[in-house]
Amino acid sequence: MRKLLYVTPHLSTGGLPQYLLKKIEHFKDEFEIFIVEYSDLSPIYVVQKNKIKDIIPSERFFTLGEDKFELLSIIDNCSPDIIHFEEIPETFVEKRIIRQLINKQDRGYFIVTTTHSSHTDPSTLLSHPDKFILVSEWSKQKFESVVDIPCDIWEYPIEDLTPEKDKYKTELGLNPKFKHVVNIGLFTPGKNQKEIFEIAKQVSDKPIKFHFIGNQAPNFEAYWGPLMKDKPKNCMIWGERDDTYKFLQAADLFYFSSVLELNPLVVKESLSYKLPILMRKLPQYLDSYNKNNLVSYIDEDLDQNKNILLNKLGYDI
Repeated sequence: MRKLLYVTPHLSTGGLPQYLLKKIEHFKDEFEIFIVEYSDLSPIYVVQKNKIKDIIPSERFFTLGEDKFELLSIIDNCSPDIIHFEEIPETFVEKRIIRQLINKQDRGYFIVTTTHSSHTDPSTLLSHPDKFILVSEWSKQKFESVVDIPCDIWEYPIEDLTPEKDKYKTELGLNPKFKHVVNIGLFTPGKNQKEIFEIAKQVSDKPIKFHFIGNQAPNFEAYWGPLMKDKPKNCMIWGERDDTYKFLQAADLFYFSSVLELNPLVVKESLSYKLPILMRKLPQYLDSYNKNNLVSYIDEDLDQNKNILLNKLGYDI
């Protein structure tokens, strides 16, 4: 069995670790997988990290401390066939380490790189892997227009799952007399939960509850702090959860208020459970959701967004 070493900038709860978790689940019987977590950002936000540790034996899971050059020793000891950087290396790995890995003579490993950012500019990269594995067609087109390196896509899947709505509404204690709207994501300006708070205030006379799953990290308190001081009563804050699948099955609508994305996983997870979605039509999606009957597009007009929400929940406007 070939050895595959993933080097990830962190495993703090979010899209990148979830994407990596899904790949590990997919490839665990095809490769002997090793994980190097370059930086341990948080001892609290560890949803995907814990799930990865349930799959990868402890002797193949490494978290680097202050001495980042330990990465080179790990590579020498495990002798991987493939080293896969889960983000552009120069954004989180010391330059001297990158040079040693890429320029090493007669290296026995193949280097692969992914990026999860729509802001990555391939024309500015200081070093190149043997291959890029990208998360979307938009990203692939962007890279292929600039770099003369093989580019493939490994896209997070939309699955065909059967929701158990009544079961999880009961388990989560959601009032069946209300409609339930869910939002999942770290509280940040890019995720734009403020928009949903504003709409929640406008529909406070309706039997609708808005549920927010996602952590409120200290480095974004300037954003979420003021929101929480003026939180509408119909908005429920659940914090970080490792059972978001329950909310996606119990909910009546997913409101994806985000204004900054590449290829969001939670949209695909929602569609996997046939959950209707309100979301923006961002250019990075390349119109891929245009023909999906579960998707309704919103924009900066909050009154219009409110009306779309009410319509999707079955209320007269």
